[in-house]
Amino acid sequence: MQQFRGYALAFARSLGLLILYFGFAGAGFAFYGYRVIAAELPENLQPLREPPSKATLIFSADGELVGEFYLQNRIVVGFEQIPAHVRQAFVSAEDGRFWEHPGFDPLGIARAAISNYRGTGSKQGASTITQQLTRMLLLSQDRTYYRKMKELLLSTRVERQLSKRTILEMYLNRVYLGHGSYGIQAASNDYFGKDVGELSIAEAAMLAGLVQRPTAYSPLRNLELAKGRQHYVIDRMHIDGHISASTAEAAKAEATTLIADRLPLNHLAAPYFVEHVRRWAQSEFGQERLYDGGLRIFTTLDTRMQNSAEAAVRDGLEALDRRIGFRTPLGHLEPSQLAAFQSSAPSPYLPGFESVPGSAKDTILGGIRYVGAVVEIPKRRGVLVAVGPHVLPMQADDARRLRSWRSEVAEGAPPSQSSAPLQVGDQLPIQLTQDKSGEDVLMLAQSPDVQAAMVVMEPASGAVRALVGGYDFRDSQFNRATQARRQIGSAFKPIIYATAMSKGLTHLDHVLDTPVAVKTAGGVWAPKNYDGKYLGSITLRTALAKSLNTVSVRLVLSTGVDAIISMARRLGIRAPLPRHVSIALGTPDISLIEIVSVYSAFANGGKRIPSQDEGSRLPGRFVERVTTDGGEVLADYRERLPTEQAIPKSLAYLVVDLMKAVVERGTGKKAQGLGWPAAGKTGTSTEWRDAWFVGYTSQLLAGVWVGRDNFTGIGTRATGGSAALPIWLQFMQASHPKTAPIDFAIPVDVILVRANELTGMPAAPGAANSRLVPFARGTVPGRFSVDRERFSRP
Repeated sequence: MQQFRGYALAFARSLGLLILYFGFAGAGFAFYGYRVIAAELPENLQPLREPPSKATLIFSADGELVGEFYLQNRIVVGFEQIPAHVRQAFVSAEDGRFWEHPGFDPLGIARAAISNYRGTGSKQGASTITQQLTRMLLLSQDRTYYRKMKELLLSTRVERQLSKRTILEMYLNRVYLGHGSYGIQAASNDYFGKDVGELSIAEAAMLAGLVQRPTAYSPLRNLELAKGRQHYVIDRMHIDGHISASTAEAAKAEATTLIADRLPLNHLAAPYFVEHVRRWAQSEFGQERLYDGGLRIFTTLDTRMQNSAEAAVRDGLEALDRRIGFRTPLGHLEPSQLAAFQSSAPSPYLPGFESVPGSAKDTILGGIRYVGAVVEIPKRRGVLVAVGPHVLPMQADDARRLRSWRSEVAEGAPPSQSSAPLQVGDQLPIQLTQDKSGEDVLMLAQSPDVQAAMVVMEPASGAVRALVGGYDFRDSQFNRATQARRQIGSAFKPIIYATAMSKGLTHLDHVLDTPVAVKTAGGVWAPKNYDGKYLGSITLRTALAKSLNTVSVRLVLSTGVDAIISMARRLGIRAPLPRHVSIALGTPDISLIEIVSVYSAFANGGKRIPSQDEGSRLPGRFVERVTTDGGEVLADYRERLPTEQAIPKSLAYLVVDLMKAVVERGTGKKAQGLGWPAAGKTGTSTEWRDAWFVGYTSQLLAGVWVGRDNFTGIGTRATGGSAALPIWLQFMQASHPKTAPIDFAIPVDVILVRANELTGMPAAPGAANSRLVPFARGTVPGRFSVDRERFSRP
């Protein structure tokens, strides 16, 4: 027995030594491992302290957010700006013991290990908020035990250097919450359309529930799954003592109101305007600062005017496209397919996509384009079209166009093959409307293949208040208002007339409208008037009102091409200009923004419109100022106003009054529909390729271009007056100040005399064609007495 005790004691001693040995060895290996891992950890924790990348925000002049640019959509907010219940929601969802642990949570790790070992529920990671933050900024996303050890060690180091409050603030500004949103403020905007300070408990819980699986739990993708996760977070908030049971139940019962998902690098409004500002800002501040620097760009855009401009361009192009005619059916249905089509719900027409089912079989909504199918073509007139189970007539004008349409014969087709008319079963894009008697009818709703652009400028300041660069930014991002140079046509003529008057010609001087021929290096050039008719001897005022080509040619020959080019340069044209007499007919290719700036100089008393800054190529001011997200002003352009006197005030007014005649009795008569004294000029290029109208009142100026991107003709006799002016008029009627009409201010060195504007002779008030005609002081013809001058001066 005693011998046995000796053996046991020796065994216990040996076992104790062995345990001690392995204990020291384990400690040594653990220390060695710690040293190895610690050596690989970043010593510099500066990335944690550096501000995260921030989105650049674009604002309109009336304070609306109209665009954002970012690599990561993020808006940084301070700790105090985040309500307590929002902070509590994230802590309860991700790290209930956040305020207690040293950076990692031993209890959480043990709980997750047991759960994962038992295989109950989903795999649990037990990462604390501090660990998640270090992983975001300092470590890779590898799922390995080695990376996890690094994360644990680094988290304790972060906790020693930063306060819990700072860690939570940084986390809430950096955490990814799905759909391109980084941080709590961006997610608040994107999901709920509100500031983080306005989030309810239910909304905060839904956002907190996104952290683990932002895509799967997104309420925009799966609202039911998102609500389940939201309820889990609300329950955790109650268990952690942040909210009462009644508050938790109320939060669960709260209805979820979401805003629509958005596109990356989204433009919320005015896409062509915002894209122009983006290009400018990238050139001015650099790409990195634009997408990462949190700039605040305050623009000249007026959102009310912008909406009106976009609507006018859209409506004008669709109306023009209908006048040009029906192009071709979308497809054709055989009788059995047509029967199935009529038994199904109405299908909205989405160009570039397949048709999708309508929401209700018994409803056709106004303002939505549908796919229709021809079901009957009566012998005498009309076309009947089915939209699902509904059969309605086409409106009369569209029915005539459809009945007269013929399909094109393919190139190389045999002579026996002829064009075919519209057939029963042909599918059409249509839209519900009402005829004059109020009855429901259908109209064609094909997407126009003609383009348009519009620029709205405030002449006194040079501020661009609205800009439209095309029919649909989604289809084409090419900005036809700033990037396209098109043949200007007769819209160039006011520059020619300004040059002639600067050399002494007056409104009532007579010029010849007769056939003209000019010898050139290429032979004899003999331009004609638009209608091929000639008026003989007429006043200068009548010549511009009628946009007579022969008179423009004679003016260019008398003043010289170089004088015309010099005037154009003084007024702000930078495009190449041909040194050829054909400039009289508007052969130069000029951008819409340039010709708008020229007309603005006439309207503002002869002051040239400056560019955004010294380095900008185009005229016009798009940006008022640029600041940091903290409010520090980086650039201020509000004082960049038109100050350079390009031409005398008197000459500018004389040109304005000439262009008033265009509206009063010339090619721009439709502009009288505005009900304000207005001036302007139409333009039409060779073979109807381009249609222009630039017009203005004493308060506002807008220019419109219409044409095709492939430089083919718009359509037979599509002029500036018929294609561009209606767009201008719709915009001005919607956006022009609703005050009593105000005429253009008359400079002090301009004298008015009463004359017959057709003959150029003195006239009595009330006589036919009698009006007050302006002259620069010292240029009044002798046939008008000095007393008459004084009497006629207002």
